Amino acid sequence: MPGGRLFKATMTEEGIMVDNLGSRPLLPWIVFEEVVKLLARNGGRAANGNAISSKLGDAGLSLESVEGHVAHWVYGKRVGDSVFRRILPITAILVWAGLCYAIPHELMLR
Repeated sequence: MPGGRLFKATMTEEGIMVDNLGSRPLLPWIVFEEVVKLLARNGGRAANGNAISSKLGDAGLSLESVEGHVAHWVYGKRVGDSVFRRILPITAILVWAGLCYAIPHELMLR
């Protein structure tokens, strides 16, 4: 996993349950579909986004970043909202599935 952090992931009909997302462990399938669409639309790559130190729409968490796109289109967050960080398991699952490469601060389609 990028960054060396481990987590447990379990596939369900609704999506993938991960044990490092606290009280919101489900990443619905639409998360992964939306990330792939975003990457394809942006020439195969996008910034990860930084939900820890930025609000949605800030330079560090644009709507065109992976984290910002998912927060807005999947979870209904609005510009100026705080966003729950999900980038680590999203990235790791897409890399593990062979769909993407993780490069520093970005995700790239294979």
